[in-house]
Amino acid sequence: MLSSWLGPRLDKARAEGLWRQSRQVTRLGQGRVEVAGFNALDLAGNDYLALAAEGQGFGGGATASPLVSGQSEAHQQLCDELADWLGFESVRLFSSGFAANSGVLKLFGEVPVFHDRLNHASLLDGSLQSGTRFRRYRHQDLAQLQGLIKAPSLIVSDGVFSMDGDTADIPALKALGQTLYIDDAHGIGVLGENGRGLIEQQGAKPDILMATFGKALGAGGAFVAGPQILGEAIDNLCREYIYSTALPLATVNLVQSNLKKVQSEPWRREKLGELIRHFQAGCRQRDIAVMPSQTAIQPVLCQDSAAALALSQRLLEAGFFCPAIRPPTVPQARLRITLNAGLSTSQLDALLDCLEASHGPC
Repeated sequence: MLSSWLGPRLDKARAEGLWRQSRQVTRLGQGRVEVAGFNALDLAGNDYLALAAEGQGFGGGATASPLVSGQSEAHQQLCDELADWLGFESVRLFSSGFAANSGVLKLFGEVPVFHDRLNHASLLDGSLQSGTRFRRYRHQDLAQLQGLIKAPSLIVSDGVFSMDGDTADIPALKALGQTLYIDDAHGIGVLGENGRGLIEQQGAKPDILMATFGKALGAGGAFVAGPQILGEAIDNLCREYIYSTALPLATVNLVQSNLKKVQSEPWRREKLGELIRHFQAGCRQRDIAVMPSQTAIQPVLCQDSAAALALSQRLLEAGFFCPAIRPPTVPQARLRITLNAGLSTSQLDALLDCLEASHGPC
């Protein structure tokens, strides 16, 4: 039966160049990986500050859910540090950003919810699973959003949009007078003078903030910050929190260690900013179709999925690992190049040269 249910859809994906399969990636150190027999510079991950490779394990597992016996002193200390650093009343830790978003948004099943059209799947899934009839507004179109709102509502948006690299306008969203939920997974640690993310860069806070430890903070897991009543609701109503083992102590201690580096080593953000500007300028000079992103996410657009796959393969053979991202994940096929503070301008120049030489099919 599975073949009859799934086979035609998989055949269609193959025919349209949308077939996906996992590839083993061996991490070689020095920011390099081995993929399909090729030794390549890793430009696929979200280790924006090049901290993941520096982290060594600390401690052990948490053994149980936070509400049973998994909330150790280290877990609570991390919650308190994040709440103080970001200016929220309460913080709860989750096993992943997906669990945090889907779990917390399921708490709002009877509330009008509005999503930016380019929100991450985990945000949309949370509202889908809640049973609410949520609405999606055009990307960054706050005039349309304002016209849709007829009652007290929850507005949900990515902070940094993970496939385009642009950012939400938190002050403008807050000006609509509704409850605001921001997923700043790709901004925390990177944006703002002190790495507090988009809320620091823009000088405005949402009511609820979700961010992850698996990107700029070089670890794993996530947190949700908000008012005390939200923390209490998570404790009592959020199944993804109640029934999940707490983050391993190794992860908690690694996050705390890397959080100190975020706070004390601003050179990482400064260097990343220089690399972003260098890459954008190089693309303009070479007429490479990069989107105007000022974040670590640098999407290079391609004509179609076949062109994106071909360009990705040519770059891999030249020593650059940049996977193709294709519909339905994005409306237009692209390479999603992610920059990090461990790169050099000479490495980016070599990448730019390869992109320019391979620009024809894009």
